[in-house]
Amino acid sequence: MIVAGMIIGTFFLFGSVGEVSPLQTEVDVEVVAAPVIYPWVEQAAQQFNQANPKTQVSVIEATELIPESKFRTAAAQPPPVAWIAEAGFVVELAKNKGLAFDDPQPVAGSDLAWGAYTDKLEQLTQSYGDLSWDSLHTKATSPDGLKLVISSPQNTAEGIAALISATAFAANAEAISSGDVSSANNWLTDTFGDHNATVPPTPAQSFASVQGRTLGDVGLLSMVSWRSAKLDQNPNFTLLPVEPAVTLDFPMAIWTGSRATPEMQAAAHAFRDFLLESSQQSQLTAYGLEPAAGQSGVQADGSTADRLQAWATRVLR
Repeated sequence: MIVAGMIIGTFFLFGSVGEVSPLQTEVDVEVVAAPVIYPWVEQAAQQFNQANPKTQVSVIEATELIPESKFRTAAAQPPPVAWIAEAGFVVELAKNKGLAFDDPQPVAGSDLAWGAYTDKLEQLTQSYGDLSWDSLHTKATSPDGLKLVISSPQNTAEGIAALISATAFAANAEAISSGDVSSANNWLTDTFGDHNATVPPTPAQSFASVQGRTLGDVGLLSMVSWRSAKLDQNPNFTLLPVEPAVTLDFPMAIWTGSRATPEMQAAAHAFRDFLLESSQQSQLTAYGLEPAAGQSGVQADGSTADRLQAWATRVLR
């Protein structure tokens, strides 16, 4: 009778005889987060750890667009359980490079937006029409030339996203492929090449500095970047949505590669569920971000992102 009671007790506690829920065991895991979302994830982890003493999450700030070294490691400590990238196409780019990620789901969002000093924007629109890729292409191919500021496509998702929006405009498509990049090559080179585009290390902060007015005609960055430099609060600065729209969706992807265990993956899923709770999502605006949403804007896969990076290496110097 005692043995039977223990078996029945195990069933009610853990769901089935002999099966122990991974979250009932003690586990310490790491999550890698892109720099722009790291502060929000870090504070959420502290709250999660207090509520889940047997599952402790440490957050590491990524130092690369794709933190390969964190997951391809021979260290005794197991790799992180998950990665919160800047965008879905960055996760796909990582998978194309052989990194084993699965089940990416957005946990936040930030749209791409034009930004310019209002008086300079008025001058541009008076000469070339409303701000759009079409008017910027016209200016880029005119004797005046263009000074378009973007983030680096080599180490930021918003830099790749700017090229995705431009390519989608040239291709007149809501989802683009590597073939569309090839077809748009001349149009992209006319618009961004010949020093029409500039890629400063910290574009939003540069726009907000005393030299910002001379930096460029217009910039194309994510809203979280503009907000980080408080340019959304500057009465002399104008922010406008870009068309075609591109959204950075900050997906949390689960590591399924070497030394990943069911206990670790269960902890990653539990933490992601916590990040998606309304109490955590409501705090995103304090960090310049928006709550997670479904797929929106132009869609691009890893091969397209890779092709755009290769194009940028050749043309943006």
